[in-house]
Amino acid sequence: MSSRELVRCAVTFDRPPRLPYALIMPVCSDFFELAALQRVIGSGRRRVRGEVYCDEWGVQRTAGPYSWNPVVAHPLADLTLLDRHRFPDAAALVQVDDLAPFVRRAREAGKYVVAADPVSMYERLESLLGFESLLTAPRRDAGAFAALLDHLADLTVEAIGLVSRLPGVDAFMTWQDLAAQTGPHVSLDTFRRFFKPSYARIAAAAHEKNLHFIWHICGAVADLIPDLIDLGVDVLQLDQPRLVGHEVLATRFGGKVCFWNTIDTQWAVARRRTPADLHAEAAAMIRPFAHLPGGLMLRHYPFPDDIGLTSEFHQDTARAFAEIAGLRAAV
Repeated sequence: MSSRELVRCAVTFDRPPRLPYALIMPVCSDFFELAALQRVIGSGRRRVRGEVYCDEWGVQRTAGPYSWNPVVAHPLADLTLLDRHRFPDAAALVQVDDLAPFVRRAREAGKYVVAADPVSMYERLESLLGFESLLTAPRRDAGAFAALLDHLADLTVEAIGLVSRLPGVDAFMTWQDLAAQTGPHVSLDTFRRFFKPSYARIAAAAHEKNLHFIWHICGAVADLIPDLIDLGVDVLQLDQPRLVGHEVLATRFGGKVCFWNTIDTQWAVARRRTPADLHAEAAAMIRPFAHLPGGLMLRHYPFPDDIGLTSEFHQDTARAFAEIAGLRAAV
């Protein structure tokens, strides 16, 4: 069974012979993710640390040492400026021709290929409006906020159409951190009124192109998960699964959506973790799902330098994943 077939079995609860996993070392992974390539291809020239610049969305940023650059100024903090704001074209965000040879080689290698959402609507709203304006706009400027959501959803659907032209792409992955450490940023009523219809449209567009819809989300997300399942999410990618709880994820949501979880990043950086610690934590992630016919995949955190994870941590995690994922039924 190829890696692609293995992942598809996990996502569709079709009894994969082992758990799929994504490692920092792509040759050893079941997945080939296009996110890093899309960032490099679309980034233009290399920025000098401390340089202030405007990105393609008109957001002013400062080049930093991390995989993300902090925002200096939000161009739509005042939503009355929406009609005059210039948005990028979807084609410029995806750049299909540059990605095509990489996708072809990944498919030849039997990998499950994941394209990245270049819009990531909630994250884009935060950079365009600022966090405070994002939270208050649904009440203060409901019409303009809904129009902005529609425009970003339109761009995302266009991006899905472009990605689907790449033979070999299996999934469309988005990054939408709608929750803090204690719960969602917005009420469920606000999410359902303003956000959910746009996300449902995006999920439907992915499914129309035979792509799985993968959603990364951090924070305490238990209250949001039923709505995410309802709108059409196939895979939830959690970097902080302990905030919900491994048992809760399996008991409440197992069999309804596939989880693609890292070793909890907050747990990982709290102190130095030994190989035995990592093996035990990986087993604790997997054990609650062992009775299910799929619905769990494992993942390395993709930005280790940002949070101080060492190469030894990832090597030890890879060994734990390989040992336990292949012995799923015996855990």
